[in-house]
Amino acid sequence: MEALVWILIVLGDLAAAACAVHLTRRHRRDPELLVRSIHRTAPILLAAGVLPLPALLAAGASAAAWGLWGATTIAAALVYATADTLRDLPRAQPASCTGSRP
Repeated sequence: MEALVWILIVLGDLAAAACAVHLTRRHRRDPELLVRSIHRTAPILLAAGVLPLPALLAAGASAAAWGLWGATTIAAALVYATADTLRDLPRAQPASCTGSRP
């Protein structure tokens, strides 16, 4: 049972990292579609934080497992908060080549 705890925690870490990379790339390429990407990755980030909890409770896991689970949960929340902040930032306007200089 202890091995299941560690596997779920590591999978949660990998899921949070993959969502962070996906949302960052989406913001750079097409900020208009970032909202849809946030809604699609939110359940994955939630699962990354919640799925290990029943195994942690049932296994009587070590303090290290609980600490890593807490770090995973915080990382997932930060990924979501960062993507939500990126969504609210104004888009950069391209410089106009034909305009006059002040």
